[in-house]
Amino acid sequence: MNTRDFVRALPKAELHLHIEGAVPWSLIRAASTEPLPERPPWWADGFRFDDFMGLREASQPAIHNCLASVDGYARSAAAVFDDLTAQNVRYVELSFDADLVMSRGMTIEAVAAAIKQVAPAGLTVRTRAAFAQHKVDRLSAALIDAVVDAAALDGIDLHGDERMATTVHFAKAFERARERGLATRAHAGELRGAESIVTTLDVLHVNRIAHGVRAIEDDALVKRLVAEGVTLDMCPWSNVRLRVVPDLAAHPIRALHRRGVRITVSTDDPTIFGRSLTDELISLIDDLGFSQADLAKLEASAFEVALIGSAERAAGLAEIAALLPQQ
Repeated sequence: MNTRDFVRALPKAELHLHIEGAVPWSLIRAASTEPLPERPPWWADGFRFDDFMGLREASQPAIHNCLASVDGYARSAAAVFDDLTAQNVRYVELSFDADLVMSRGMTIEAVAAAIKQVAPAGLTVRTRAAFAQHKVDRLSAALIDAVVDAAALDGIDLHGDERMATTVHFAKAFERARERGLATRAHAGELRGAESIVTTLDVLHVNRIAHGVRAIEDDALVKRLVAEGVTLDMCPWSNVRLRVVPDLAAHPIRALHRRGVRITVSTDDPTIFGRSLTDELISLIDDLGFSQADLAKLEASAFEVALIGSAERAAGLAEIAALLPQQ
């Protein structure tokens, strides 16, 4: 089976996806009161953001035009899900900025419920509310309560500008989320070095790290990730576009995979970075020398850590295994 047919047939899971960066550009253009180009400038070959602020600015058209109401979140999520199901994605964890929701007079519960209500048949949807490192001044008891008390929510995340080094301030929020039974994850090792991953593991007690690219800089940390079964939800083209790595050839995903770190592959912000999940997976084979068996392993890892029941997990794993030549 050729690469593209294999990737199309492969059951997929998208575990690291921000709605603010995933609303389809066509929907943003249709909703905008200002004229927008047919293609955003960030899709140009060789484009790189100058800094993290550029990413935040690129998310503003979606935030202003599509995510201003609960119905807007629902319409946006439905469009995202249509794109995912067309790629044979079976499971998605969609995150949204918790403070953004609250600051616009919406509730975490209403947005999480609205997103789940538009989930199409064949796609399991889980929601995460994200706190932001660069908005620690907005972290309040009311915000934590709203997140922890949201019945439709499945997990939390910590995202944003990691250079602010405010991880410790979110320890109580993560503790309360765990007590409530919410899944926890945090971004680390993207804009800062391996030490940020160590801090995140020690302070927030998560077993999933979003990105974690710079773990490769610390041999002891790589061994710890393997020993403790920590998962890195990696997004290679995001790291290229944000200059975390100079180019895809320099990305450590293959080295970390070979050393036994559990890795999943997602898109992060596909509308901003111009890569679908299918594109990401094909690129691993075409540009980094991954085999079809490697891709199957990555997707199996994704189903292994997905927030699903044992029967759904077993079915996904069996379908993945059936695509590989039997020994």
